[in-house]
Amino acid sequence: MKSKKCFIEVVALGLFLLTLTTYGQNNSSDVYWHTDASVKTCSMVIDPSLTQDQWKRFTRQVGEITSLKSMSPAVTIGKKHFVITIEESSTPVDQHDLAWINTFTHPDENCPLGDKVKVIDLRARFGVSDKIDIGAVWTTAPGANYGMIGGDLKYAFLEETRKRPSAALRASYIAFTGVPDFNLNIGSIDLLASKKIAGVSPYLGVRESLITGTETTSKVELEKESLLVTQGFVGVSYSIWRINLAIEYNISDVNTFSFAVGFQSFKHK
Repeated sequence: MKSKKCFIEVVALGLFLLTLTTYGQNNSSDVYWHTDASVKTCSMVIDPSLTQDQWKRFTRQVGEITSLKSMSPAVTIGKKHFVITIEESSTPVDQHDLAWINTFTHPDENCPLGDKVKVIDLRARFGVSDKIDIGAVWTTAPGANYGMIGGDLKYAFLEETRKRPSAALRASYIAFTGVPDFNLNIGSIDLLASKKIAGVSPYLGVRESLITGTETTSKVELEKESLLVTQGFVGVSYSIWRINLAIEYNISDVNTFSFAVGFQSFKHK
């Protein structure tokens, strides 16, 4: 009971610290930060000056940053097992890029985007069978107007042996929530392979994503962006007792480093 209480406290703390815009710097004289005293923290708001090219670049980069990362090798967790994970991702971005300036507003001029976008989310996975896992993900930014929700399904089609790696296909979907000015959705297909070596499971793969961004405000007249994006990724996972650890690096126009801590249950009955 005590360990369960501690776990809940860890999850609550992780979600409280969540923000996409926490690494702030002082306002620079060559950048104009859109401000709105009515917002509590940095929020996603389209400015009327946003251009089609900026909207396309924002859609692509946000889609790459928030596409659902694998954070696990190709093997599944096993029938009727489940894992709850806290994941943190960090992505360097160009805070002087008008694609980011014209899609955010800030409570004051001393709260700019910052040079890194940081995401913390809560994930869960359940083993439907020995070959299939399903998962769900949720995140929100306290005080801001955005969050994300989504899920994935992984099918391990090649079992690992002493001489060959395991391989899997994974389909995932992420949707932004709470943003009145636009809808943004990311659907992805991953192909990944892994091989357990001395208790550690390195893995690598490729992800093909369809990122769609649709503005829903009268402030601008922008066309819907539907972008096909390819990302490569490499990672490693390690399990000790019922704790799963993983790190992953995703490579695309903007590169993301992710770290995850998972808590695996006893067999679900």
